[in-house]
Amino acid sequence: MKLILVDDNAHFRSDLRFFVENRLKHTVIGEAFDGEEFLRLPNLSQADIILMDLTMGNMNGFVATQKLLWDFPHFRVIAITMDVKNAVIEKLIETGFRGFVLKTEIFQSLSSALTRVEQGEFIFEEELKQKIIKM
Repeated sequence: MKLILVDDNAHFRSDLRFFVENRLKHTVIGEAFDGEEFLRLPNLSQADIILMDLTMGNMNGFVATQKLLWDFPHFRVIAITMDVKNAVIEKLIETGFRGFVLKTEIFQSLSSALTRVEQGEFIFEEELKQKIIKM
């Protein structure tokens, strides 16, 4: 699987890249500091999945994902974030994210999340997803 990592924390990105490439045996084909840099990546179209931080300077993950999916609706984007509330999950769904992974649990749950999204699934906590569907 070919991934692009988008996060404003260079240390976190470095750790995540090491984990993805050495533990999960996938390839990181690009990295970006924020949404603007991400949208300028020359190999963007080659990514299978994009891991996108939500809170970044210049252009946050919501705006970058919205711009990406406007032109290329087939892309699969997973949000990586520190905290998620019902309102944020609703916004993730509206924006077109395929799900989210909490940064505090990323090394435990990323492998499963990548596999599920690659298979076409959406990965939102089931209880939270049910609440949103009922709204």
